[in-house]
Amino acid sequence: STMIPGALVMDTVMLLTRNWMITALFGGGAFGLLFYPGNWPIFGPTHLPLVAEGVLLSLADYTGFLYVRTGTPEYVRLIEQGSLRTFGGHTTVIAAFFSAFVSMLMFTVWWYFGKVYCTAFFYVKGARGRISM
Repeated sequence: STMIPGALVMDTVMLLTRNWMITALFGGGAFGLLFYPGNWPIFGPTHLPLVAEGVLLSLADYTGFLYVRTGTPEYVRLIEQGSLRTFGGHTTVIAAFFSAFVSMLMFTVWWYFGKVYCTAFFYVKGARGRISM
């Protein structure tokens, strides 16, 4: 379900332009950029309010579900251990644009593979052309 919004946009770009290069640039970019917002409907119900033993919690807090946000101290501690610490709080945006670039690249690569390796050859025996009786 995460891929559906990006795939719809990419198919729409291909339908409207009928050009694989424009589809790779704009459709592939949209495919990568819509991955993060595509998760919002999935995680939305976990933010519903719930009163448990007189305490107002979200459903995610009550079930112990952890959806790490990039501004929280826990996430910042994780980033400080890795190489993304140089980006500060902009890691989500950078990751989204990187995934858009990779989606553009992979669309182009797989289009080329299909063009080169998946061509159909028909070998015809006998006379060619229109069949007439």
